Amino acid sequence: MAKRRRTSTVSLLRVGAPSSVLNAPAIPAGGPGEKLKLVSWGASDQLPQECLRILYDSGTAEACVTRIAQFIGGKGFASEATATMRANDEQTLNDLLAEAKHYAGAGLGVALVVRYTYGGQRGDVFVEPSDCLRREKDGLGRFVVNYGLSEGKRSAADNRVYLPFNPLASEEEIAEEVLAAVQSEAGYWGHLVFSFEARPGRTQYPVPSYYAAKEDLETDAALARFDKKQAKNGFFPDAVMTVIGAKYSPEADPDFVPGEGQTMDDAPDVESPDLLDIKKGVKAMKGSESESSVLVLAVEKEEEAPKIDFIDKGPNSKGLTDMRNRITGAVCRHMGVPPVLIGVAEAGMLGNNQQIVNSIKLFNLTVEPARASIIAPLAKLYPELSDWSVKPLNPVDYLDPTVAGKMTDDEIRAFGGLPELEKPQSTDAERTLQALAGLPALVANQVLADMTPDERRGLIGLGPKTTPTPTPAT
Repeated sequence: MAKRRRTSTVSLLRVGAPSSVLNAPAIPAGGPGEKLKLVSWGASDQLPQECLRILYDSGTAEACVTRIAQFIGGKGFASEATATMRANDEQTLNDLLAEAKHYAGAGLGVALVVRYTYGGQRGDVFVEPSDCLRREKDGLGRFVVNYGLSEGKRSAADNRVYLPFNPLASEEEIAEEVLAAVQSEAGYWGHLVFSFEARPGRTQYPVPSYYAAKEDLETDAALARFDKKQAKNGFFPDAVMTVIGAKYSPEADPDFVPGEGQTMDDAPDVESPDLLDIKKGVKAMKGSESESSVLVLAVEKEEEAPKIDFIDKGPNSKGLTDMRNRITGAVCRHMGVPPVLIGVAEAGMLGNNQQIVNSIKLFNLTVEPARASIIAPLAKLYPELSDWSVKPLNPVDYLDPTVAGKMTDDEIRAFGGLPELEKPQSTDAERTLQALAGLPALVANQVLADMTPDERRGLIGLGPKTTPTPTPAT
């Protein structure tokens, strides 16, 4: 059977496409939306939302994911052409990198959308939140982005249905897909590429490695809440004062006026004037600026005084501190971030540049795959660009002494971000030698031949040749 000829752009125009194939279809507005069967992301279809909750609850985990994103983005694309390439009306490719790095750093993959024109040419490119993305089950392999998923909701009216991106499709094939989508119930939102590092059992969606140790991340958050509770609600009196005698006991309010059906027995108790005087005296003794607290107890007899035993929280506090340090290290390990990069390190390490540089090199094992999930689809969308390198982020400038010994002074200064040293003005002789060096050998020899002996001697720093004065014989 002969292969069916692809529909040309011209024939597409005849079946109802706009007169200009250079325009992209309008974004669908309103409507009931298309209901699709979707592949669940996790048991409850809320795994990415749970990951974000865990990350943002744990101060250590959030610091780690922020550092990963910073290193993924670096200082932007190294190539000026790549960095300033227009992605859409509001963003360049550098802006896309800055936005996508946060999703890649959180281990949730990257969702890039390209809106093609009616003629199949590339239009706007932008990033969609990957935590709000789900795959279509069976069907055409489409994707749905629904912002309500961030709150556990999924209304069909809010569905944005994206076609799968095919890097091998021709412009004619893409044009056919665009036109078919425009005429469908969902409309044409764009083509989407969902980029992540697929693993066995994780081919539909990514599952961040730290999710396997979510208990450690939750423990880090719980320890912070416990410390807050202790500081906010703890019982920490600086002293306990006990006063003994009936005169300090509460007494009936003398200003109480019985209402209907009441007697003086219904009067509420108030503190005795003697006890109030004691408290005023204590407040005066500790000073108006003092933050100390004194617990005052009033009893009628000495044997009625309550016994208060204070628990030594020193060992317990040290144990909690050790636990926090241990959990912090565990969270950093699960996130793939050296602790020193978030300010956690043993004494003296922050001053050891070589050790920090080694940590950063190992950290690239975490950063490079995440960065590739952004660069790979962009390179397919922009085949005309060849340089996708990212300027690295180097928070520590360290120059190996062996390498420094083979560099010029200007190269060493450039490494540290310093300008070149001002060079002294060349002398006439130096300028002449520089000019001769730029001439062909035959011409330079002729110029030298036309110079006097003293001029030639001056070029090499020698004075005029003089005739020696004879020394008279003795």
